[in-house]
Amino acid sequence: MITPPFLVGAALAFWGWQTGHLPVGIALGAVLEAPRYFRVRLDLGAAEHARIADLSTIAFVTLTGLLAANQGISRGILQAFIWAPAALAPILFAQQISESGRIPLSALFRYMRKLRRQNPEIKDPPVDASAVYLALTVLAAGVANVRGPAFYAGVVIAATWALSVVRPRHSSLAAWALMLALAAGAGYAGQVALAELQAQIESWAVDFNMRGVDADPYRSVTEIGSLGRLKQYDAILLRVYAAESDAARVKLLHRASYNTYSGTSWLARESAMQPVESEADNTSWQLAAPAAAPAWHVRIVARIDRGKGLLPLPADTTRITGLAAVSLRRNALGAVHADAGADWLQYQPEGGAGGTANAPPSPADSIVPAAEREVFERVAAALRLREVAADEALRRIENYLAGFTYSLFREHAVPKGETALGEFLKSTRSGHCEYFAAAATLLLRAAGIPARYATGYAVMERSALEDAFVVRSRHAHAWTRAWIGDRWVDLDATPPAWFTEESREAPFWQGLADLARWASFRWFMRAEFKAGDAWYGVLAVLALFLGWRMFGGRRVARKDISTTSIAQIARPGEDSEFYAVEKSLAPRAPGETHADWLERVSLTLPQPGLNQLREALRLHQRYRFDPQGIAVAERERLRELCCAFARPMC
Repeated sequence: MITPPFLVGAALAFWGWQTGHLPVGIALGAVLEAPRYFRVRLDLGAAEHARIADLSTIAFVTLTGLLAANQGISRGILQAFIWAPAALAPILFAQQISESGRIPLSALFRYMRKLRRQNPEIKDPPVDASAVYLALTVLAAGVANVRGPAFYAGVVIAATWALSVVRPRHSSLAAWALMLALAAGAGYAGQVALAELQAQIESWAVDFNMRGVDADPYRSVTEIGSLGRLKQYDAILLRVYAAESDAARVKLLHRASYNTYSGTSWLARESAMQPVESEADNTSWQLAAPAAAPAWHVRIVARIDRGKGLLPLPADTTRITGLAAVSLRRNALGAVHADAGADWLQYQPEGGAGGTANAPPSPADSIVPAAEREVFERVAAALRLREVAADEALRRIENYLAGFTYSLFREHAVPKGETALGEFLKSTRSGHCEYFAAAATLLLRAAGIPARYATGYAVMERSALEDAFVVRSRHAHAWTRAWIGDRWVDLDATPPAWFTEESREAPFWQGLADLARWASFRWFMRAEFKAGDAWYGVLAVLALFLGWRMFGGRRVARKDISTTSIAQIARPGEDSEFYAVEKSLAPRAPGETHADWLERVSLTLPQPGLNQLREALRLHQRYRFDPQGIAVAERERLRELCCAFARPMC
């Protein structure tokens, strides 16, 4: 298929608009359309076309490697595909400026060149790459993922423009336009339905895949009651960049909350994940409307598994900026899940006074499980929690649990007939953060104060090397959220000595390991590639080399096409004399095939004439549809046969 004039240029402008590089798109379009006005063509052979194609491919692969190294593999490949029309433009430009106006097929496939070297008899047909380039340009525009009807409208316009030059001659323009409009409408309805279906499937998949894995927003399987020593790991998962004035705000970074205690696990009931719509820049996400203008913000760099995970966030975060994610989802208990396709995420949480993305308490936030009720109500009564205000009850619980000790080791199993939490309150009075958080949550509920079990990270270690707070795997933490007045308040009942206790477990080589971790982090998070003078020089040399390869060909005078209409060069075989035969003998009816037409007119022709007409039809169809066309002698034979039937018109 030969694309009509200026369609490729318009498609490149559309690509530039969709990807945010409109000047580049317009410039590329102008360059590729300019050869229509050149008076000189180049006699480029298969070897020249092959070199240009190879160099363009090398440029594209190099670009892909640079972007993948600087932006991550997934994001880098997507960005490289967006720039594919620019990287591969020299291939089409070589076709446009060549004397033949085509590209040998072997220029695009190195394996075919190898086969031709082994067997020169293998055909190497010339092809028109403009249609493939047009499709690539439209696909690259779609990768930019600019949501809205504009992209679909652009695709429909490009398709209509391209199909207009191959519209069947026997159909009316109105019927053709109507069918195209119906197809476009059905396609739009279909893609809207597919988008909705995809969103629903992703919702189900996210809900399913997040169950039973680390940092599950629906379930937290604790180590309460487990024997032995808890394993601790030193891997750095987060880096938090915050001003000293905001250090207290990031002391606890929340990932998920739970409202139902069952056995030794916490569950999140009635807390389905819901999508969060991004703002216009696709990097800002509003979680809740702040009661006032943003009063604080911090920067967090988080490492997440397989590009998906729950985001650690300070309390009362209402908006996230600088987060390049495919999708964002949240639930009513404050868990925020990101799908970013990258191992490291950078984002800036912010919030204002009074703003919150957490739903008010539900009946589930006040339930003490039957197995725990007796012990916790007895302790609540002993502390007289129901006789004082909520903030005083909070202080009494904190003071009560401060008399307990922190420990990562449990030697004996839970006695028969007791629960691990009940034993924790009555006898052992020792445990890790999950014991303290669960006990505080149930004590608050026993006092009539709604409370939730929260998980996330404690931010307490500042690195002089990185000038930031670093959060390790062993800094994973659990605490309580209590409903005081009209807002959720964090209560960390774990004795402060827990951090010092766990720090003693660090290996002696941790400093050296941290240096290696910092170097690795700096490599992965280095700034996006910026072309400096040296890179501009490399690009200039590459452009000169491409130009030498292209313009080093033999120049030939451009054929005079001023008397040839655009429609005539737009469709191969348009100048066939067989059309004159149709008009002379009996015009074909709309929808009538050549076979039916030939059967109809054969009734008025003698047998010799019918044989000649059949031969002419075979040559006409080859001339019209065979990519290799017909030989010069066959073209003369077609003209001779047709003129015998329509001599006045030849």
